Amino acid sequence: MKEYGRAVSVSGNRVTIAMKRTAACDRCGRCSHPHIAFGDNTDLTIEAISLGSIQPGDAVEVEMESRDFLAASFLVWGVPLVAGGVGLGLGMLLGRMLGNGALWGGVFAIGSLATSFYWLHQYDKASQKTGRYLPVARAVRDLF
Repeated sequence: MKEYGRAVSVSGNRVTIAMKRTAACDRCGRCSHPHIAFGDNTDLTIEAISLGSIQPGDAVEVEMESRDFLAASFLVWGVPLVAGGVGLGLGMLLGRMLGNGALWGGVFAIGSLATSFYWLHQYDKASQKTGRYLPVARAVRDLF
């Protein structure tokens, strides 16, 4: 998936890029990420790994590998869904022994969801340090 934008700042091997929000951005699910800021909801600022020499003001091509995109989408959507389902099933199973399967199913489902969100938050903090799931950016000449 390729998008285009303009480099705002460069710090080490990371570059901050301003770009227009597209329909492809809506499918990613990372828009709640702390490295993304919204202006009037048509612009966004992202952080990417710089490939090559990029200076502030340069036009850049931003690309995220398909497997990273799919992995990030699964983490954002799949992990909480699976955790909630497993929690619901376990809660209903154990709740039958306690007399109220539906109540305990709900309690375990909510607890499993909360646990999965906490784990995702911690995983996201760790992946920010390593640059995992960040797109890469290359300077493009004569784009703007």
